[in-house]
Amino acid sequence: MKEYFIGIPKIAYEGPKTKNPYAFRYYNPDEIIGGKTMREHLRFSMAYWHTLCADGTDMFGRGTMDKTFGERDAMALARAKAYAAFELMDKLSIDYYCFHDRDIAPEGATLAESNANLDEISDLLKELQEKYNKKLLWGTANCFNHPRYMHGAGTSPHADVFAFAAAQIKKAIEITVKLGGQNYLFWGGREGYETLLNTDMGFELNNMARLLTMARDFGRKIGITGDFYIEPKPKEPTKHQYDFDAATCVAFLQKYGLMDDFRLNIEGNHATLAGHTF
Repeated sequence: MKEYFIGIPKIAYEGPKTKNPYAFRYYNPDEIIGGKTMREHLRFSMAYWHTLCADGTDMFGRGTMDKTFGERDAMALARAKAYAAFELMDKLSIDYYCFHDRDIAPEGATLAESNANLDEISDLLKELQEKYNKKLLWGTANCFNHPRYMHGAGTSPHADVFAFAAAQIKKAIEITVKLGGQNYLFWGGREGYETLLNTDMGFELNNMARLLTMARDFGRKIGITGDFYIEPKPKEPTKHQYDFDAATCVAFLQKYGLMDDFRLNIEGNHATLAGHTF
């Protein structure tokens, strides 16, 4: 099998006095603290989108990191990313990973083609999970990057966009269950508005809750046993997002009877960017 991180050994614990740049100084995965190993206390997860996909672009610039892994064809690149991901997790003793559907497999010309791409790559991921003894922490659907979602997914004014988002989420949940993921995440990056002049907030929130309820019901039906997560974020990229902060999300979940199944996935940097406290 091709090695992607050439010359980098499996990182070992060598203690705080080591001079080796490729060694853990304080993290000893198998050291027991308070009745649990550090590996159990610190369930590190590799985020596919940052690690394998992001190329260091800022909003005024261009990519500064080559994430093509020597491939040009979209599906060949997806396979290369999978091999590179598990090599990296193995070398860093990371036990979990997480992804958006479009991180692991490219979008096709049709929904059926996109789903076929996901089926092929998820088969490979399942093989690699078994080989390296790694687990999927959670999956999610990228319902914000494609231009169809410019006015939202669950809150889009277009019924066909809502339906497409529902179908995309359905497939992402299926892939999550297939790979043994216990949890499923929602990030509503486009679920909001630019201006109140053409916005029906009540109707849009009802639709968003309808989408989450359908996803919850389907996930429970096919084997999601853990939690569904909402990730609060105030305005990135929408001017105002409905999942603005933790308090807003909790009120939303209470109103629509979703508190028993949904939790919040709170990211410190989102709070910092919004001027909130973490």
